[in-house]
Amino acid sequence: MGEGLAAIWGGMSLSQALDHVAAIRGDEEAVVVEEPLSVAGFEMSTWTYRDLARFVGRASTALFVRGRVREGDVVVVCTGNQLDMPLLTLAVSRCGAVAVPLNHHLSAEELRFIAQDSGAGVLVVDEEVFERVVAPMIAQGMPSGLDRIAIAGSWSGPEVEGVEVVGLWAWMGEERAVEARPMSDEGVCAVFYTSGTTGFPKGAMLTSRSLLSDLRFLLGLPTLMPRTMLVALPMAHIMGFGTFLMGLMAGVRMIYLARFSPERVLDWMESGEVDGFLGVPSMYQMLEEAGGLERDLRGVRVFASAADVMPGALMERFKAAGRLLELGGASVPAVFVEAYGSVELSGAAMIRVSPPWMSPSEGGFVGWPLPSYRVRIVGEGGRVLGVGEVGELQVQGTGVLKGYLGREAATREAIEGDGWLRTGDLASRGRLGVVRFAGREKDVIKSGGYSVFPAEIETQFLLHPSVVKVAVVGVGHGSKGAVPVAVVCVEPGSEVDEEALRRWIGGRVSRYKAPRRVVIIEESQMPYGPTGKIVKRALVERLEGMGIGG
Repeated sequence: MGEGLAAIWGGMSLSQALDHVAAIRGDEEAVVVEEPLSVAGFEMSTWTYRDLARFVGRASTALFVRGRVREGDVVVVCTGNQLDMPLLTLAVSRCGAVAVPLNHHLSAEELRFIAQDSGAGVLVVDEEVFERVVAPMIAQGMPSGLDRIAIAGSWSGPEVEGVEVVGLWAWMGEERAVEARPMSDEGVCAVFYTSGTTGFPKGAMLTSRSLLSDLRFLLGLPTLMPRTMLVALPMAHIMGFGTFLMGLMAGVRMIYLARFSPERVLDWMESGEVDGFLGVPSMYQMLEEAGGLERDLRGVRVFASAADVMPGALMERFKAAGRLLELGGASVPAVFVEAYGSVELSGAAMIRVSPPWMSPSEGGFVGWPLPSYRVRIVGEGGRVLGVGEVGELQVQGTGVLKGYLGREAATREAIEGDGWLRTGDLASRGRLGVVRFAGREKDVIKSGGYSVFPAEIETQFLLHPSVVKVAVVGVGHGSKGAVPVAVVCVEPGSEVDEEALRRWIGGRVSRYKAPRRVVIIEESQMPYGPTGKIVKRALVERLEGMGIGG
């Protein structure tokens, strides 16, 4: 327990985190994978905490010896979403370097931009990413400063002029592990890039303090509920990576799926081995469409969601399908947990728990700040608003990013001098400190002098029995500036039409808020970003191309 107390009270860096966890939890089961790695000595399906630490130790040795990764280097990690993705990110940190995890679906141009923007000297990729993305980038000329490529696999390819290419897996048998390099709590240990939906992506500089200050206390607690959590998230994004770290610190056994499949997720839920699931709202919608609510989900005690607002009715249906516990002949429904956060907050900063038998509010996300965070609602001129007034949500706390890499102006714009992060989200606050989310500031539609909040209208649309998905956007209008338009997906076989939906919503919201048009599309036509959020900018472009607006 001394190791745990030292980590809890003395602090720990990301470079040493897994060593601390392994010293405490040892040979307990940590992770179960469906797709074992093809690395000698690590082909198992079930990993203990000691196995994870052994992999990271050997990977850091391979990176140090073969990749010549040194303290302070910037290292891009862009591999498939297998278990080696988060472990290689931790191995980079163990070398004292700055890890830049990237989604393996990026294009060559996107990878080039981020490698150049981050100042990366080393690129860690798997063989598939090398062939599909890196080879075309090399053909066009490597970004300046990037002179080493480490392949998470074997390497027998031709030499690349001006670039040293090495394979890592051949060096994973090395017993001598490089000692973890201690890092300052305030030093940048990872850079997570924003999605870039409003322009070029920005690198959010995160520290060990921002990533671990809240999580390290979980080392001193008994294993929390759930005991086995199903994870099918992209580990190159803060939600997935933060969930992985939380599971390690809390001693929660993780079922790790490299890719989300509704059928496989439901099979695991029905197996009785899983009592917790964390996903984004679109995943829950796909689970329902795959017949999930007809499956036996009574083994799941805790459902959780993040990254977007969870429809209240959908939340209630999954709560009813799960079971927190059985009391004699009576069943207690599952708990649903929603988290609010972002890459700029190093993960979650607010949480809402919907207990059994308590219906969630119909007004969208409602929650309270986590203990190390403070929130305020700010209006025009920086005035802090009172109860019930809608303004920009600002957050102060340990998880706030250090800044945007190489973008001092953007950093000053995002972070007030006293450490308050301007989230760009609109919210109001209740008398007991509860925060009610109202939408994104950039999504607010200025129509004829009125402010229209899309989240409010979307929540109402989802109460319609035929509506399964909706996005409300502002489309340019000659005299009003913009008008709200709703893009809706309905239940298969539903006979409801666009005009009927427009009349229906018109009876539920004020006239100036009511969408001027409702456009019904197939679910497969809805554009999504990598974390499952609807990309509204793409919808606006599509609608304007259809001549909608005026």
